[in-house]
Amino acid sequence: MVLGTSAAVPYFGPTWPFLTFGGSPSWATVTTLTWIAAASAGAGVLSGLYALRKGPWVSPRRLLLAGAVVACVYALLPPTGSVDMMNYAIYGRIADLGRDPYVTTPLRLAHTGDPVGLLMPSGWQRVPTVYGPVMTGIQWLAAHFGGNSMARIIFLLKWANAAAFIGTGVILDRMTGPDPVRRLRACLLWTANPLILFWMVGSGHADVFAVFFLVAALYAARHSAFAGGLLGGAAVAVKASFLFPAAGLVIAAWLSPARYRRAAATVVGFLLVGGGGYVLAGPAAMHSLNARLGRKKDRYLPVPEFILTHHGLYMVWMGVLAVALTAFLWWRAGLPFALWRRPSAEVQRLPLDVLPVAVLAFGTTLVSPLQYPWYDAMLLPILALLPYRRLDWTVIFRGVLLGVFTLPGVRVNGYQHLGVRWVNLLWLAVFVLVVWRTSRRAPAAEPPIEPSTLVPPAPPSSASPSSPAPAA
Repeated sequence: MVLGTSAAVPYFGPTWPFLTFGGSPSWATVTTLTWIAAASAGAGVLSGLYALRKGPWVSPRRLLLAGAVVACVYALLPPTGSVDMMNYAIYGRIADLGRDPYVTTPLRLAHTGDPVGLLMPSGWQRVPTVYGPVMTGIQWLAAHFGGNSMARIIFLLKWANAAAFIGTGVILDRMTGPDPVRRLRACLLWTANPLILFWMVGSGHADVFAVFFLVAALYAARHSAFAGGLLGGAAVAVKASFLFPAAGLVIAAWLSPARYRRAAATVVGFLLVGGGGYVLAGPAAMHSLNARLGRKKDRYLPVPEFILTHHGLYMVWMGVLAVALTAFLWWRAGLPFALWRRPSAEVQRLPLDVLPVAVLAFGTTLVSPLQYPWYDAMLLPILALLPYRRLDWTVIFRGVLLGVFTLPGVRVNGYQHLGVRWVNLLWLAVFVLVVWRTSRRAPAAEPPIEPSTLVPPAPPSSASPSSPAPAA
């Protein structure tokens, strides 16, 4: 990241205030470095998770602090592995100039001679923004204070990314309760995970803001269903792909004891922010999303050519895949398909406020038309709140594979798209097998994470220590 413009670090004009030496390393050097980094990062996380089998090996607070420090260091370094942050800066600049980023393309901004627009990446010249109104507001704010400098706008955005990343880690640490093993697992999957640290802060993808709002919604919903709905709507207003996990908040509210009141409050909060935001953005926002899904060059699932050439049929095909995988995960998690029925006693031992969100997140993300390593940011925090530890290695391994095929990142070649398609299909088969073998046994092997862990334990009673505990 400090070596200067390369196959991993895009050219974005004068680099101040970023820390960089301004060199120009070769493609082979940068590719080798990034691939080794991705592999060693995955190995480090997996070895840390394996060490937890014998108990906590470091203070969770120290690991949380270490991840926060690295996030701040990444915020000082230039964006790497993608040109997305340059697009964010351009969309923010368009909004700051009083134009509609859902209609105005980077190419039109460049034609005006704007110094930020002239630095537009080649792949998105004719594509208006596909992000929600909350993300557009964040981009506008960075552009407003960054002025006509691409580097200053990106610098402000990276610090916002770091703040959202650290905030997510703090909430996860709070939600996993006092158990040091659970807290360390959450740190290893998110805050101190080099893979996700790189993509969320080092590369600076917008998913970190949606993840922050989604995790905050899970935490807030334990105290107020309406607040959970508001924050879930904010996640969707950052990125529309978070619609299905956020809808899991409504299902979780419906499965709670006060189902009518909590579900209604969640829906109202969700519609106020999520629905209201897109209404204010106008129909152009939805048109831009539809056009994005219609792009053929970066579809990362093997699809028959006949289906691929018909956009409507392709959307139906992807919808069927998402429903099938979601239904499978729903069944293996033990959730009732008839939502008017109560979950079984075994399933009630799990965190039911998280489980529907997790099922919908995994069921839709893993068969999405687009597959990038930073999309796993949606999956890892939710997995950290569930007891399915045998799934950890599969998700980390996926992150390594997608990272290797995506890096060095400034330009993605055809062989990388082809490799991701088949590797992802193979990985998906392994994931289904692991879920089949482990999901229903996990509740017996792992203690549940419940909201009650957020409060201090009750004082010991006067009963004899040898007396049996009451039945649940």
